[in-house]
Amino acid sequence: MTQNHSDFYSKAKYYDVAFNFKNVKEENQSLLDVFERLVEKIATSFLDIAAGPATNAVEMAQRGLQTFALDYSPEMVIYGLDKAKQTKVEINYLQGDMRFFELPSPVDLAAIFMDSTSYLLTNDDVINHLRSVAKALNKDGLYALEMSHPRDVFSVGTSASTEWTTKENDIEVSVKWGDTTDSFDPIRQVTRVTAKLNYKTNLEHGEIVESSEQRCFTFNEIDALVRASGCFEIVDILGSLKPNVKFCNDNECWRMIPVLKKKNV
Repeated sequence: MTQNHSDFYSKAKYYDVAFNFKNVKEENQSLLDVFERLVEKIATSFLDIAAGPATNAVEMAQRGLQTFALDYSPEMVIYGLDKAKQTKVEINYLQGDMRFFELPSPVDLAAIFMDSTSYLLTNDDVINHLRSVAKALNKDGLYALEMSHPRDVFSVGTSASTEWTTKENDIEVSVKWGDTTDSFDPIRQVTRVTAKLNYKTNLEHGEIVESSEQRCFTFNEIDALVRASGCFEIVDILGSLKPNVKFCNDNECWRMIPVLKKKNV
């Protein structure tokens, strides 16, 4: 897989602190509710793709689901497994490329969070990814993709903050995602995004500045790519991982979250 802010993601603990504002329980409950509504049964297994510190995966395991996680960063895999151990749950965390992977056994529900689909830079990347996910799902399995809202693609508004500071115990982390000097390729819809991570503890401090390509997607593109994959159909579109937020142009809708159902062909 192409370089994807690997130095930034190698600081797994600091990354985890940086995103500790996520309401993981709410996100997971929303996904489980969607699964029950659309499939009319309760999900018993889950795959967290581009899982990072495995926060969502660990919380799903705490609920009793058989849980898998996948990430390209070996540092994230080590950190996520330790997080699961400290939480006294078991997850199967695989290190690998989200375009080409296999699970030991299929799952009911899969999800990718925090716009990690942006690292799928080409149409072939997206289609290969979707086909790998489909193979990892049971019959009638669902896949939810938390992506940026299209208003951000067309610069007609800002859906999410790109600069923030978080603290946890003696750790302070500041993140700035993107810079005014970042270059955008309108043909590929790819931006070379500068990510800055500043971290400070009682024992150390430092800064990582790294650039990597990320792709933005429109809804029509995703619709076409899902159709082209031949293995999924879009059965719902959420505007947030909160209950009752539909995909639209209203302010409370800040994400584009296609929910895909596996086609059993």
